[in-house]
Amino acid sequence: MTEDVLPVLWSVITEEERETYPEQLEEFVSRYRERLVRLYAEYGPQSVTARYGRHELLACPVSLIALERPSCVRSHFALSARWDGELPDRWLNDLCGPWGVAEVL
Repeated sequence: MTEDVLPVLWSVITEEERETYPEQLEEFVSRYRERLVRLYAEYGPQSVTARYGRHELLACPVSLIALERPSCVRSHFALSARWDGELPDRWLNDLCGPWGVAEVL
């Protein structure tokens, strides 16, 4: 899944952002650490919902990027456009719903 998702995510990180993106992602994680912990506990790979095949992307390291991108308004629509038709809609929508971001697709 990571191999499929990472190129799509990387494509919506602009050239200007790429140099500082690791710091931007660290800031996102730092800002939302408690919320992320709750999200992964409730929906992550060891959760009850994961047993039913939902929220699969939360088991992958790229899920942090997949959460950060829709949280940034200008990249929200870019991710939607790039993801659509490339990857299963439910992978992204299963993240966006519990995260509190409007479904992207």
